[in-house]
Amino acid sequence: MHRLLRRAPLACLIVIPLLRAADPTVADGSVIAALRRAAPAMANAVIVRRMPADDRLDLVLAIASRQPQTVDAGGRYAWSLKDRLGLFLQSRSDPGRVYQLAIEPGPNDDCSTSVERMTAQELVLSCVGEKWATYDNRKFIYDVRAKAVVSYFSYPPYWTAQVLRGRGGPHFVMANNQQLLLVDVDRDTGALRVAPAAEAGRVLSQIPMEASSIGDRTFHTPVPPPDSVAGFGPGQQFRLSKEKNRYGSEYTVIVERPGPNQKSYPLAQSDLRTWQQARPDDAKTFIRPNQAEMNEEIGPHQLEGGRLWFGKTFYNSEGSTGVGGFGYFDAATATYRLYSPPQIQRWSVSAILVETGCVWLALCRRGEYGNNSGGLLRWDRETAQVRSFAIPDVVTSIAASISRAGEVVYLGATDGIAAIDGDRITSYFVDRTPRGRYTMAAR
Repeated sequence: MHRLLRRAPLACLIVIPLLRAADPTVADGSVIAALRRAAPAMANAVIVRRMPADDRLDLVLAIASRQPQTVDAGGRYAWSLKDRLGLFLQSRSDPGRVYQLAIEPGPNDDCSTSVERMTAQELVLSCVGEKWATYDNRKFIYDVRAKAVVSYFSYPPYWTAQVLRGRGGPHFVMANNQQLLLVDVDRDTGALRVAPAAEAGRVLSQIPMEASSIGDRTFHTPVPPPDSVAGFGPGQQFRLSKEKNRYGSEYTVIVERPGPNQKSYPLAQSDLRTWQQARPDDAKTFIRPNQAEMNEEIGPHQLEGGRLWFGKTFYNSEGSTGVGGFGYFDAATATYRLYSPPQIQRWSVSAILVETGCVWLALCRRGEYGNNSGGLLRWDRETAQVRSFAIPDVVTSIAASISRAGEVVYLGATDGIAAIDGDRITSYFVDRTPRGRYTMAAR
């Protein structure tokens, strides 16, 4: 939604006297002084990000608050209605010449924000609340030469709801609580693109939707697809089912010959000593470790012949815990084979992809206030060597595509898509233009 932007007149130039050498930097100090002039009630201010805007000017983002303000290691900071976010241009040769582009209050009092994309033309900010509630992205478009913001609007973020197999590579169904978009791989360039409506409609019209309400708001989201593993093993006699553990919690279990005479194969739980050795980070949080509730179960899974590969998942809060791992259930012998390298022991698995030479595992921590990413692992099936990839978003699906340049692994995530091409990791999100057209933008 477009709205009027509170900003300084085009000709507004804030000249700040040079600061004392004791300040962190003269340049940062000049911007902070300009922000405090614009928001005099905000005594605490920090620089969020600085980048070149052209050959003469820097673009600087800062935040001012009444309370002490910090930017965490992930680049997130609080942006409430009482705070003021400032966007400035600053002369590189004369740091005292600061041009104010925008001064904006936060969208609400539950916004932890970070930069999705910052270029010499535009700034996109995301907004996440308590327990990972998501709010609209905020986008500024500016003209550096004119030293002015030309557009400021908000739009809901999209997440990966499903991944479908399509010609030329995976198709990503992106959702935003109201509508769907289809993202695929451009056959000519290999880049991710938002498919035109005419192409997308043929696919998206076949996806069932469901409605839910919170207060006076109604949400429309895709119905979760049915489990692709209906049965496996000799005579398709093995199935996934649900049972209750000794704590009364429901968990996933493998059963043989479903029915009155079925045989269950529950996943063995880590014992107390194993947990204490593997999870010293978690064990020290328990006053009485023997009260820790192991709730490990079969999580994301993939069938490979007569083996059901899976990653373990467990709730890690409020007395519940576990030890991360992965492996398979072999229908030929009705036995489990599990692996738990140190890199996975703190984490649940949120997505899995089994390939001929390796297993890809997306990691997350399932906690009381939402899920946090633990990155991505590639486990070599021949050498058992593990390679870690830093992925900041919670990954919900993994797909691979083969091109002339080789294999690209795509990660569907809670706020976009990431692509791993050799050693290069590129993260994308669904962006919107002022005229309402959606595109894929790199962070």
